[in-house]
Amino acid sequence: MPSIEFVRRLDGLVYRFRPDGTFNGRPSFKRTDLDIWCRWLPDRGWCTVDAAGVPNSAPLPGGTADQPLPPRCPWRSWKAGKSYLYDLRLSDPDELDGLSDPDDLDDLGEPELPGG
Repeated sequence: MPSIEFVRRLDGLVYRFRPDGTFNGRPSFKRTDLDIWCRWLPDRGWCTVDAAGVPNSAPLPGGTADQPLPPRCPWRSWKAGKSYLYDLRLSDPDELDGLSDPDDLDDLGEPELPGG
């Protein structure tokens, strides 16, 4: 199962998600640095959810939210009055092997920025 990444269009910030079992009969992906999942919900389709299960991003309309894996298309996030546009891409799970330890992230525990 491939891992996935959300790449923020504004500045290239990358959020990485690893496969994390199944949820509602479809693959589930967990963000490597926070308790956020990319999951399929019967009433919403594919979305990201926080630890409480509250959705905070979804594919834009036309992103075929009912397909078996998260759609590789633009996604929009929303949280605390802010919204960003992301592109979902597949990544090689072997590239993420060294990120299982939080100490492997930068000092602030933030996701990777381009060129860094």
